[in-house]
Amino acid sequence: MLKPKHHSLVGVASSALLGIVLLLSSPSRLFGYADPGTGAFLYQAAYAAFIGGAFYFRKFLNRIFRKRQ
Repeated sequence: MLKPKHHSLVGVASSALLGIVLLLSSPSRLFGYADPGTGAFLYQAAYAAFIGGAFYFRKFLNRIFRKRQ
């Protein structure tokens, strides 16, 4: 059974409001440290997302254009 759209809009709005409150309640100056491995991890995650997306897209196209037997 499908839910009415206004219920999902209320959920999105409340989540957005909670996010804004959390962002505004955080300190203005943050002192953090990112080690050199963090950049390598981000590159690896980006490459994995791109390669995974390419394989998914290829599989999607094969489902659409494959020959019927």
